[in-house]
Amino acid sequence: MTMGRLLGGGILGVLLVACGSAGRNGTDGEDGRTSLVQVVPEPPGTHCQYGGTWVKSGLDTNGNENLDANEVTQSSYTCNGASGGDGSRMLVRVDPEPAGVNCAQGGNRVGVGQDVDGNGTLELSEVTTSAYTCNGAPGNSTGTLALVSLDPEPAGANCAQGGTAVRSGLDSNGNGTLDASEVKQTQYVCSGISLYATRWATSPAVSSTGELPAGFWFPSGRKASIFKTTSSSRLKISISDNLAVGNGVNGGSGYYQVRMNGGYVLNADCIQRQLTWNVSGWASLYYFPFATVCLTDPLPAGLYEFETWGYAVAGTEFVGGPMSQPVMLVEELNSASTYGFSMAGGLATTTSTTFQRAPGRTAVYTKQTANTLLKVTLADTFRAGYNSNGGSGYILIRMDGQDTTCSTIQYDAQGTGGDFHHPFVMTCVLSNVAAGDHTFTTWFRSVNGSEAYIGWERPYSLLLVEEISGQNLTYVNAGTASGEISGDWAGVGARQIQHTVGAAGKTLLVTYSDTFRATLNCNGRWGYYQLYVDGLPTYCTNGQYAYNGNAAAAQNHHHSVNQLCLVKNLAPGPHTFSIWSSTKHSDGTTCGSNYFGWNRGQSLLMVEELP
Repeated sequence: MTMGRLLGGGILGVLLVACGSAGRNGTDGEDGRTSLVQVVPEPPGTHCQYGGTWVKSGLDTNGNENLDANEVTQSSYTCNGASGGDGSRMLVRVDPEPAGVNCAQGGNRVGVGQDVDGNGTLELSEVTTSAYTCNGAPGNSTGTLALVSLDPEPAGANCAQGGTAVRSGLDSNGNGTLDASEVKQTQYVCSGISLYATRWATSPAVSSTGELPAGFWFPSGRKASIFKTTSSSRLKISISDNLAVGNGVNGGSGYYQVRMNGGYVLNADCIQRQLTWNVSGWASLYYFPFATVCLTDPLPAGLYEFETWGYAVAGTEFVGGPMSQPVMLVEELNSASTYGFSMAGGLATTTSTTFQRAPGRTAVYTKQTANTLLKVTLADTFRAGYNSNGGSGYILIRMDGQDTTCSTIQYDAQGTGGDFHHPFVMTCVLSNVAAGDHTFTTWFRSVNGSEAYIGWERPYSLLLVEEISGQNLTYVNAGTASGEISGDWAGVGARQIQHTVGAAGKTLLVTYSDTFRATLNCNGRWGYYQLYVDGLPTYCTNGQYAYNGNAAAAQNHHHSVNQLCLVKNLAPGPHTFSIWSSTKHSDGTTCGSNYFGWNRGQSLLMVEELP
C-alpha cells in the first residue's frame, strides 16, 4: 500500500482503474468490466459549505476509460470545516479489499479523510469517505490487473506546495507491483493549502501609525506574504491607505514605500512622495486618501514578503488616518497574454490648456477576445495649479489616439497660492473594445494656465491594461457628479450596484475609483466616505482633512481616490454595494459639504470575486 496526500483544494481529479482479473479456464462467462473511481475537489456550495472532496465510483460500461455521469453508482463527500481546510489536511489512502460484499472478486478500497492527528498519514480511523475499485468477474479473457500508486510529490515544478503523484498502468509482469516501466499515466493532485497564500494575499487589518517624527524610516505595519507559483509571472502590489505629511510646518513632505523581502521591489523602487506647501507660510496639516500600484519583474517561484515603510522629510508623518481597514493586496499575474503595461515615464510639466502627451506611459496590448473587458490602471504623482489658489489640471488616457472616459482632475484651493504633489491611482473599465492590437497613451494639461506637473518623486509611472472576463464581476462606471452632500451618513448617487455572490466562502474585492472633496470652505474639519453592503456599514472608510494656520482659510481640494475593500462571509445570493458620505466631525458637529465625481470621466464601483 502506498500513501498519498489529496487536499480539498487540489486542481486535478484522480481516476483510479481496476480491470478484470485473469479468467479461469472452463465455461465462458461475461468479460469483466472496468471499475472506476474519481476523486475531485468539491467547491464551497450545497454539498460542502466550505468546500471539500467528492468521491465518485462506478463501472465503465461504454469502455471509454472515463467515468461518465450516467455511470456513477456511488457518490459521497468529505467536507472541510469552517476554517476552509487550513487546520487538518485532507489525505487519501488505497487498501486491498478482499472478496466479499463490497467487491465480489476483491479489489481496492479508496479512503479519503482529514489528517486529524496531523501525523501526515491517513489512519483507518480518520477515513470518512470510501469507494471501491473491484476486479471483474471471471470470463474468457485473460485480463491484466490494473494498478494505481499514490506517491508524495515534493514542492516543485509539478506542484508548487507539493501534493500527490497518481501513477497508473497494467501489471504486465504479474508481480503485483506497479513498476516504473509499467506506468502509462501520471497525474498530479496539488495541494491547495499552504502556510502562505497563493494567487493573492492581503495584509491583516492594522491601526494607524500615530504621529511619527521626521528623519528616519519606520515600518507602517501593512504586511503581506505570498507564495509565488511560477517563475514567469509578475506580482502586482496595490495599496489603499491614508497619508498625512508635514504636520505643523509649511512645505512638509514624506515618503510611502513598499519593500519586498526587506529590499526594493524593483531596481527603481516602489515609493511615492507627498508634499503640501503654501505661499503665505502658514503651518498646515492635510490628510488625503492615498493609493499606489506597483509591478515587479518576473521573479523565481517562491515566498515573497511585502511591507510598507514611511519617512517624514519635514514635519511629522501619519499613516492610516481614519482608516480601520487599510489594504495591501498582492496578486500574481500569471499569463503575460492577459495584460500589457508601461513603467517608462519621468518628470513632465506644462502650462498649456490643451492636452500634452506625457513622456513614456504608453502601453501596447493585444486584446484576445471581443466580449471581454479592459481594466486600465494609472499610478503616478500629479500637481496642478502651482502657486495658484484654485489651480487645477486634467489627466486623460487615450486609446488608439482617441479620448476615452478614463480621465480625472485635481483642484486645490486653500485661501492662498499652493503646491500639492499628490500620489494617485485611477482605475477605469473599458467595454466594447474590439479584439486586436491597441495602444494606450497618457495626456495631461493645465486648466487655468498655472503649471501642472506629473511624475514628481516617483521612480517609475505605471500604466497597466488587464483583460478580464467579466465573470464573477459587477461594475458601474457612469461619470456622474454627486453634487454637494452634507450631514451624517447618506448614500452617494449613482455609486451603487447589486452583485450576486456565487458561493459561500468567497472573498470580494471592491474597488472604488473617483474624485473626492471634503467639507467645502471649512478649515480643520473631516469629511468621510465608506462602503456599505445591504445598507449596513462595512467600516471600510476613508476621509480628507484640510487645515492651515489661517483660521479663515476656505479649503477646497478635489483629489483622485482609489479605495480597495475586502468583504468576506457574505451568503450566496444578491447583495447591494454602495458608497456613503458623512461630514460629521468627531465632536458631533458638521461643517460644509462633500462632493464626489467632479469633472471625472468614470466614477467606478466594481465588485470582483477573488479566486
